Amino acid sequence: MSDELHDDVLEETSGRRGLLSKAAVAAVVAAATGVGVSKTASAGVGNAVNFQQGAANTGATITTSLAGGSTLKVIDGSSNGPAGDRAASIYAVQSVNSRAAILGEATGTGYGWAVYGKNSSSQGIGVYGLNTGTAGVGVYGEHKAGTTEAGTGVIGKSNSGVGVSGQGGTFDFATGSSGRFLFNHNAFAANPPTGASSVGTIGRDSAGNLWYSPASGQYRKLAGTGTAGAFHALTPGRVYDSRAALPNTGALSAGGTRTLSMADKRDLTTGAVTTANFVPAGATAIACNVTVVNTAGGGFLAVNPGGTTEVSAATINWSASGQILNNGVIVTLNAANREVTVVAGGGAGAQTDFVIDVTGYFL
Repeated sequence: MSDELHDDVLEETSGRRGLLSKAAVAAVVAAATGVGVSKTASAGVGNAVNFQQGAANTGATITTSLAGGSTLKVIDGSSNGPAGDRAASIYAVQSVNSRAAILGEATGTGYGWAVYGKNSSSQGIGVYGLNTGTAGVGVYGEHKAGTTEAGTGVIGKSNSGVGVSGQGGTFDFATGSSGRFLFNHNAFAANPPTGASSVGTIGRDSAGNLWYSPASGQYRKLAGTGTAGAFHALTPGRVYDSRAALPNTGALSAGGTRTLSMADKRDLTTGAVTTANFVPAGATAIACNVTVVNTAGGGFLAVNPGGTTEVSAATINWSASGQILNNGVIVTLNAANREVTVVAGGGAGAQTDFVIDVTGYFL
């Protein structure tokens, strides 16, 4: 750019801010195209900015701002990054501790992007951050608004590829605050999933089940609404004894039912609660010993999920009066209330006291 052209720009500008905006744009274009700039553009008190080609602005004392419609655009720049690293249109260096090389801030009340990186080639990266210090972050995204306002720190999007790729020497990804991952969208339409898959894929289906693919076309259910969950062993604890005063006392006769909570551990003598939530909320089943004592006649007990009175199988049987028998079983709970319903059956006069001791639960 010639001195004459540069002087024309100065004459058309009436204020210091206008001088900065137009001189800055002219200088940036010159830097991008290789045309020399022969004059230094500055505004305000002190050395604010130096756009002279090849010059280093090491003595700046105030911040230079481009406000309103002023923008900065560099096309095909080639500023050299660290040795052996990538050249860039804009290359920012920060060697002072606890400062960012590039800081973007969006303060509007609607949608906005503090930093937006877009790669339109067939290969490449939308945003690439490199930290070469002994500690720090390559790319840091933070949504910082009111405590009740939802937002996202970093979004990675690819129309046919990986949205966000983490490559760490210790961990590729590490949780920070909540420690939780959210599978916000369905990875699989079918239950169970079908078709080819990438080995190592983890995702959920539309029913809320979580699946893992150990090989292409193969799937293993990790968890779901229709599974019992993992088994948690407990030091055995008594949750019910019909001989105790609490919570329900007395033998159960043939044809009778009794719905009982399995949540709390109880005193062996009185039946009073000693450990609340011994079986925690959400448990789907328990492993337990069911014991009949003080039997009369011959009969059976069926231990069903809470609210189910239909008898389709016996949990324990007795054949005569005065027997003490027990059976180790896994019993499904009414998950909403952690309850079972005990149904007694048998001939005329059949009845029994019974005890339930829990040894573990599924959650």
